[in-house]
Amino acid sequence: MKNTNRLALIALVSSLSLAACSQAEQEQTEEQADETMQQMEESTEAAGNSMEEAADDAGNAMEDAAESSKDAANDAMSYAKEKSAEAGEFLSDAAITARVKAAFVEAGQVDAMAINVETIDSHVVLSGVVASAEMSDLAEQLAEGVEGVDSVENDIEVQN
Repeated sequence: MKNTNRLALIALVSSLSLAACSQAEQEQTEEQADETMQQMEESTEAAGNSMEEAADDAGNAMEDAAESSKDAANDAMSYAKEKSAEAGEFLSDAAITARVKAAFVEAGQVDAMAINVETIDSHVVLSGVVASAEMSDLAEQLAEGVEGVDSVENDIEVQN
């Protein structure tokens, strides 16, 4: 009951206060409310524009990051291809060396253990010491006949 009486009293005082306001005061209050609403609308619109700009900036940053990632991936791929080609050349040179040594063994007339074979970019260098000039020449001919050999440098010494 006490609460009901208090509420009724508050309502009565509020009504009297509103009734006591002059027409000018009511108009001034309405104008202030309108101005406040206008400011709120402007702030909301500005916030919306700021959000759009922020979204655009974020989108641009993402595009830049994607482009940088593509560039890095392309650089990595080029590096991998280059190193793969170098490894292929190394393996190819090693295969040529093995084929030249195998040709010496198959021929049987060349002391394969006395002749060193080194291959660099398909260029074969023969070195070591053999018993005769004929063996040196045969080693050179056998090396020239191996698939993949571009040239042969014969640095084999003949034992006297």
